[in-house]
Amino acid sequence: MKQNSSMRRVSLRQKLILSSILCLMLPAVITLIVSSANTKSVIQRQAIDNALGSLEVIDRYIENMVNKMLYVTNFVQFDSEIQSIVRQKSKADIDDSKAQFVVDYFNTKKITEKLNNVSFPGERTHISIVLNNGTTYTNYTNLLYDAAQIVHEPWFKHLNDIHSSYNYWIGTHPAYLEDDREEGRYYITIAQTIKSFSSKPDGYLIVSLSEEQISHIFPKNKSNHEFMLLDSNGTILSHMDASQIGQPFSHFDEIDEQSSSSIIKVGREKFLLLDRKLSISDWRLVSMVPYEEALSQINAVQSTNVIVQALFFILFLLILVTLVRQFTKPIFKLSRAVSKVESGNLQYRTRMQASDEIGQLGQSFDQMLDRIEEMIHQVTLEQAGKRKAELEMLQAQINPHFLFNVLNSIRLKIKLGGDDKNAALISSLSSLLRMTINRNNEFVTLHEEVETVVHYFKLMNFRTNDSNEIHIDILPETALIEVPRFVIQPIIENSLIHGLQDHSGLISITAHNENGCLHVQISDTGRGMNGEELSQLLDRLASDKQAAAKKEEVHKGLSGIGLKNVFERLKLIYGEDFQYVIESKLGLGTIITLKIPLRRGE
Repeated sequence: MKQNSSMRRVSLRQKLILSSILCLMLPAVITLIVSSANTKSVIQRQAIDNALGSLEVIDRYIENMVNKMLYVTNFVQFDSEIQSIVRQKSKADIDDSKAQFVVDYFNTKKITEKLNNVSFPGERTHISIVLNNGTTYTNYTNLLYDAAQIVHEPWFKHLNDIHSSYNYWIGTHPAYLEDDREEGRYYITIAQTIKSFSSKPDGYLIVSLSEEQISHIFPKNKSNHEFMLLDSNGTILSHMDASQIGQPFSHFDEIDEQSSSSIIKVGREKFLLLDRKLSISDWRLVSMVPYEEALSQINAVQSTNVIVQALFFILFLLILVTLVRQFTKPIFKLSRAVSKVESGNLQYRTRMQASDEIGQLGQSFDQMLDRIEEMIHQVTLEQAGKRKAELEMLQAQINPHFLFNVLNSIRLKIKLGGDDKNAALISSLSSLLRMTINRNNEFVTLHEEVETVVHYFKLMNFRTNDSNEIHIDILPETALIEVPRFVIQPIIENSLIHGLQDHSGLISITAHNENGCLHVQISDTGRGMNGEELSQLLDRLASDKQAAAKKEEVHKGLSGIGLKNVFERLKLIYGEDFQYVIESKLGLGTIITLKIPLRRGE
């Protein structure tokens, strides 16, 4: 009882001071005891983490540079205009006429502008396209280097052994541009073959990046530290010392595959060997840090922190004793501020300047109110921006209509000139584009689907200069039945490309209702398939695992939907109610029958 009464006589200020001293001293003492017992391992771990942090930053930078190089290769490979010019030039016969010279000049200018646009300024990215006939396109001047000489580089002979969809990492090699070669620079190069439909490459794409773009990010302010980039064989690809590039790393065998760090001994000095495997290729980032230096630096930092913490601890006690007398005043002020805000006055602030807990709480309260006002202002701006974006989207919808109007104007002008055949082709193209761009409805009537196929057929005949014929025979009661968009066009394309590739023929489309299903039959008079080929095709169409394990050798249609994907799409929509039949005989053609339920699928 006496103890309880004596505690009651202790003031709140004294209780706060004693409690604060106890709460500060107890964790500090425990932390000091525990840290003293684990100082060595903790310091070593800190040194490793610091070095690995530097490697991680470098890794991200290198990955970013590599991704930029991959972006350049993908841009060139998938740019339709570049690919069209490359294919035409690689397959064209030598023509020294003035007209061809003008065409080549403008084509070269187009590609050069595209390569300059996709290059990254200041990063020394050199892009070369070398065709088999000696034609070259680059983003640098031929005065610095004749790109046709790349075929004589020692690594060039390996390019024909890679698939067109794979990249070949050449690694580091001496620069081939004259000014870089004279300055002793190195390049890191990635290459790809350019292929169309033949197994032989049309040409080669080479993207080179100056090795200095990587080595310049290595820390240079630590003379005893070494940073380097190695390939899978331990050859140095990038180093702060350019003379080391291309040399084998003498301690490559000591890198531990199971750990990112190890301690090695070079002469009488120990080093902390750190490595990080990059996500691209089999390259490794390696750092060598003097062991004693790493420990001494971290130990000095830790000692400084202990001294600083002790000084702050003493200072805090002095400040706490002084300011605890005024705890009630800031609490009252904070309470009043809460009441003001609760009543709706968001402009009221406590304006507390103290550095203790109550002062920090008041400042945090003021900052919270500031952020709330900023959020309200930001939401207002976002709503205004959203309305502006919606308006811009509505305005952007004018573009497709402008395209169709221009095509129709061109068609009318050609037709008025007496060229009805080409006017009809432009009309077909306009109709096909309208059906392709307009994706507001996933279902169309059978009549609209067949009309789209006829337009596509006319354009394919014009493109391939064939005299194939198409026959349409759909019963009137089937014309308005709705079917999914683009289910017939890929089958027609498959017949034109694979069935009628050797000679012209007839494609027939018929439709009728039978047993609650729409029967759509597409037949051609092409080469057909023998029993083994038909069996293999049916196996591929029926086996999901096999289709996922190897690429389907079916030409992709206008919307990227192959024969198998058409059947899978219809099965997803109609389930097991959808069925198909494929009949084919070698030399007589192929018949594909789609049995689509009359109910509308999902």
